[in-house]
Amino acid sequence: MRLWSVNASRGINSPLPPRSKATTSSPSLSSPPVQNESPLVRCLWVSNALIRNGHVVVGVSRSEKQAQIMRANEDIFDPSLWSEHLADTDVVIDCTAGDIWVSAKKLFNAVETAAASVRAPGVPKLAYIYTSGTWVHGDDRNIFRSDSSPLPNPASIVAWRPAFEQEVIASTAVRGIVIRPSCCYGRSGGLFGFLYSQGESGQLSWFSKPGAFNATVHVDDVAEFFLLAAEKNHLIYGLILDCSNEQTESVEGMLYAFAAVAGIPFDKISYREPANVLEEAMAATSKLRPTLARTILGWAPRKASATDGMAVYYEAYKAAQGK
Repeated sequence: MRLWSVNASRGINSPLPPRSKATTSSPSLSSPPVQNESPLVRCLWVSNALIRNGHVVVGVSRSEKQAQIMRANEDIFDPSLWSEHLADTDVVIDCTAGDIWVSAKKLFNAVETAAASVRAPGVPKLAYIYTSGTWVHGDDRNIFRSDSSPLPNPASIVAWRPAFEQEVIASTAVRGIVIRPSCCYGRSGGLFGFLYSQGESGQLSWFSKPGAFNATVHVDDVAEFFLLAAEKNHLIYGLILDCSNEQTESVEGMLYAFAAVAGIPFDKISYREPANVLEEAMAATSKLRPTLARTILGWAPRKASATDGMAVYYEAYKAAQGK
């Protein structure tokens, strides 16, 4: 299978930021930056999973430094025009997880148009995997949600996504697929970098309220999910799939587990109100019971939960920070 992996930075002025043939590209506010965790590092989680399983991943980058990292990871660096790759590409994956609707739509529409013009008659339709997120389920501490649940109250930072998800899966130009990872942890920190960064402060403050739960998933399990989705795209196009662990995690439990690992006294743990829309989204409780990925793709998360593996994940975070 031929895939196209691209690292795209913010603030690009070209008509379309390049993306991958199993596209892994840089996140923005919905995946907040963690110290020393570059957008390219997060892209490589997915592209490395594809490469390890024998797929060809072609990358494009405007930075020679990032291009060198791509080469070192066997991600073929090709600076030629991105649209030329669509002629024989099997899958494009938009992993930007961006918070700006116009960027996601611009990319999707440009790929639709380019694919229609460069792909030869008789060639199967290009698969397009869009990365959304489970924040679209909003905040509800009582009701279980699944892949096909209604979305009456998405987090404000991603309120535009439900409509765009429908546009992707309704496309007649490509095989549209939507994947919704929940809060990611592991490796260099993911979303939980906000937590780990307080480890040496002697106190712990979190933007939530007692009784909250987080839907979570390890980055390695996310990468496996995208691998299966790319390989079996013919089975899931037109679908939206949640990517999350089987059980949600108690926020209070995670805070106490981290405090124990970091040596923070339990009486130094406190809650505060979210300060911005990103923290509001992370503070939301979504009790998820997704089924489609397990039923159709045979996917199941394997890594320890954020709470159970706290000591390992915190050490990994510190190592990524050079500590």
